[in-house]
Amino acid sequence: MKNDVVITGMGIYSPIGCGARDFWDALLEGRTGANAVTGFDTSELTRRIACQVKEPPGSDDISCGRASRLAIAASQQALKTAKLTVTSLTSARVATIVGTTMGETEFIERRLDSPKEEWLSQEHARQIIGGSPGCISRNTAIHIGVDPDDAIDLYGACAAGNMALGMARRRLLEDRCDVAIAGGADGFSRLAFLGFMRLRVMAANVCRPFDERRDGLLVGEGGVMLVLEREASAKARGVPILARMIGAGNACEDYHPTRPHPEGDGLTRSTRAALEDAGLQPNEIDYICAHGTGTPQNDAIEVGVMNKCFPSATKFSSIKAITGHCMGAAAATEAAQCVLSLQHQTLIPTWHLDTVLQPCSLDPLQGSPRTGRVRYVLNNSAGFGGYNSSVILAVA
Repeated sequence: MKNDVVITGMGIYSPIGCGARDFWDALLEGRTGANAVTGFDTSELTRRIACQVKEPPGSDDISCGRASRLAIAASQQALKTAKLTVTSLTSARVATIVGTTMGETEFIERRLDSPKEEWLSQEHARQIIGGSPGCISRNTAIHIGVDPDDAIDLYGACAAGNMALGMARRRLLEDRCDVAIAGGADGFSRLAFLGFMRLRVMAANVCRPFDERRDGLLVGEGGVMLVLEREASAKARGVPILARMIGAGNACEDYHPTRPHPEGDGLTRSTRAALEDAGLQPNEIDYICAHGTGTPQNDAIEVGVMNKCFPSATKFSSIKAITGHCMGAAAATEAAQCVLSLQHQTLIPTWHLDTVLQPCSLDPLQGSPRTGRVRYVLNNSAGFGGYNSSVILAVA
C-alpha cells in the first residue's frame, strides 16, 4: 500500500511547552515562548528577545551539544508514547533521521570565550575535520540504544524537519527500515541570534506572521521527534495511530542564498509534489500549517503561493507567532501541531494577527482556535539556500 506509513509516537521539547499536553495547551491559549535572552549578554544589542526551551533536556552527557540533548530527550519521549523500548527494538531496523540548521554550535561558541592562542589549535582543528558540529542523529541513536550506522543528519536549513519526515516515509515504503525516528533539532545559540539580527529580519518584541505590521521573526530552538512505522506493524503491536503521513514533496531553487524566489517557485513545486504524492486535489486540504516567519518579504511570497495553489476557503495559520522560529526544529514542531490538530479536530490561529496582509484570498485563522472537520493537513516549510519541503498528514 502506498499510504500505509503512520505516526505512533511523538516527543516535543519546545519554547512553549514540553510534551504533547503542555504544548497543545499553550497553542490553544496563545501562550508565547518569547522572553529576554538567557545565556549571554544582550545589553549592547538591538534585539534582546528570543524563544528558548525552559525545561532542560534530560541527557546530562556533556559530550553532546544542546541540539543533541534536545533530540535525545524528544526521541525518548516519542519512543515512550509509541510503546517502544530498547529491548523491543533490538531485532528491528531503526533509522534515526534529524533535520537541523545550525548543527552543534557549542564547540564553536565555547571558543568565543577562550584565549586567542587556543583558536585553531590541533584539537580544535581535529574537531572540525572529525565532524563534531554534525553529530546529532548519531548521538541520538547511541542514547536510545539503536544502530548509529543508520543515523542521518539532514542540513536543509529551516525545511530540514519536513525533509527528515519525508525521508523516513520513503525508507519505510521502500522497506529499508522497520521503524523511523525522525524530526528536527536545533539549540539556541549566539551564532543564530546574532546572524539573524545582522540580517535585520528579527522582530523587536512580538512576532506577527501575515500581519501588515509584521517586522520579523524571533529566534527559537527545540527538539521534536516522531516515530513512524508501517500501519501493519502498528496494528500488530496494538498501539494507537496518532496520524497518517500520506504525502511529501521537496523542491530546491537557486534564486538567492537567503531570499526566496519572488513568485515562490520552490514552495509552489514542493506543495504540488506533496499533493501529487498523496493523490489529493487542492480543495481536499482542510488546513495549511504555513511557514509564516513574520518577515515582510517571506510572508508576502508565501501568501502568494497559497493564493495560487489553493481555493479561497482553505484555512491557514502559523504557530511561529508564539514558538518563534525553531530553525531545524521548526518544521517538525509544526508537524506536531498538525498531528494534534488532527487528533483534536481543532485548528490553531496565528496569534497576534490583527490586520491580514493583502492580497490574501484564503481563510486566515485568527483570534481563537476553531473546531470543525479536519481530514488532511499540509505542513509547509522553506529555508535559506532555496530548500522547500511539504508534508501531508491525514487523520488516523
